[in-house]
Amino acid sequence: MDNRIFIGIGSNIGNSVHHCITGIKTIIDDSRVGFLDTSSLYITSPVSPIPQGDFINCVISFIWEGSPISLLEFLHHIEHAMGRVRDVVSGPRIIDLDILLFKGITLDNLSLKIPHPGLHERKFTLIPCLEIDPLLTHPLYLKPLSSFLDAIDDTQRISVFTSAEEVRRNIS
Repeated sequence: MDNRIFIGIGSNIGNSVHHCITGIKTIIDDSRVGFLDTSSLYITSPVSPIPQGDFINCVISFIWEGSPISLLEFLHHIEHAMGRVRDVVSGPRIIDLDILLFKGITLDNLSLKIPHPGLHERKFTLIPCLEIDPLLTHPLYLKPLSSFLDAIDDTQRISVFTSAEEVRRNIS
C-alpha cells in the first residue's frame, strides 16, 4: 500500500520562490513528517478567472504520522503563520498548501476532499506529481495520472523555473 502524501505548494504574491521554499522547510521540519522528495519549482499560469500574476508551484511527498484532518489543520496553520488571507476565493495568495494525495485513500467530507478535486485537471499539480513518481495512479478514477494530461488544453502554461536538485539544496 502506498503510504505517501503529496502536497501541492504555490504562491503568486511577493517573493514566491522564497514563500514556497519556506513552506517546504516548515512542513519537513515537523516531527510528524518523514520527507521523501520534491519536484522542481514551476512557473505556471493561474487557472482562476480572477486576474492575477503567474504562480510558482511545486509538489512534495512525505510520510505523515497523523490523520488527513490533522494534516489539513497543520497546513492551514502554516498558511496563516506565513500571512495567507482567505478573502478572495481562487485569488492571489502568498502561500497555498493543498493535500493532493493521502496514502492512496479517498475522502469526501465538508472540510476535505482527497484526492484534491482539481488534481487531474491542472498541469501545475499533475506534472510535479509525475516528476516525483511517473507511475502514480488517481485513487478515485483508478487511472494513471499521466493519462489526464492530454485532456488539458494549452491555456495552462507550465515551465520549469528551478530544478528539483536545486530545491533540495535550498531546503537542506
